[in-house]
Amino acid sequence: MFMVVSIAEAVRRIVSNSPCVMDCLRMDVVNYTALALRIQSDVSKALGGRKVKLEAIKMALIRCSEELRREREELDRSILGVVANTVLELKNDVALITVRQEGLVGKLDELMRRITSLRFLQLTQGAETFTIAIDQRACDDVFSLIGKSNVVTVFHNQSAIILMSPKEIITTPGVISYITSTLLRNGVNITQIISCYVDTILIVNRVDAIRAYEVLERKIIELRNSMSGKH
Repeated sequence: MFMVVSIAEAVRRIVSNSPCVMDCLRMDVVNYTALALRIQSDVSKALGGRKVKLEAIKMALIRCSEELRREREELDRSILGVVANTVLELKNDVALITVRQEGLVGKLDELMRRITSLRFLQLTQGAETFTIAIDQRACDDVFSLIGKSNVVTVFHNQSAIILMSPKEIITTPGVISYITSTLLRNGVNITQIISCYVDTILIVNRVDAIRAYEVLERKIIELRNSMSGKH
């Protein structure tokens, strides 16, 4: 059965299929007449073939733009609030080891026994592999236990930047994107991202670690000052 929708709903569904158009509407950098003309036939199809005036589509686009800007502003406030209340910690001398699952299954207890005294360990399970972020001093223990034939990749000389955020990070979309985009703009590559409840762990090459830490710390301080009215 054909479901009747309004012009406004039809327009919103159509533009939601194009992230670029959505971004332009949020920033109000759209030629509304040109966009209305471009999607006019799609709107007509969505309304069961009914003819729709260009002006009606244009007005629907303008309202959609206003709604998107309000939503974006609310989300931005939530994202920036989480980042501003995040605390950083840096750990150096980390190795990142990816191993085949069959090489580690049944050996987890022994692995934990061998490395229980180490200052850093993160274990992530993928579809066919485990990735171990670990104190670099433990590499030989891992290799001897698992066997080098089961090792897929090894990244030495890594650092872990640990971001400890408020619990709102769990329900606020876009926080990780904001953080990674900030590092991207400053030329920092992320080797691995690990999430553990409210902690986000970024593994980066040690040569980038200080710069990455300083970039994030500066951003956090800027946001805290902005929210408190300081300059």
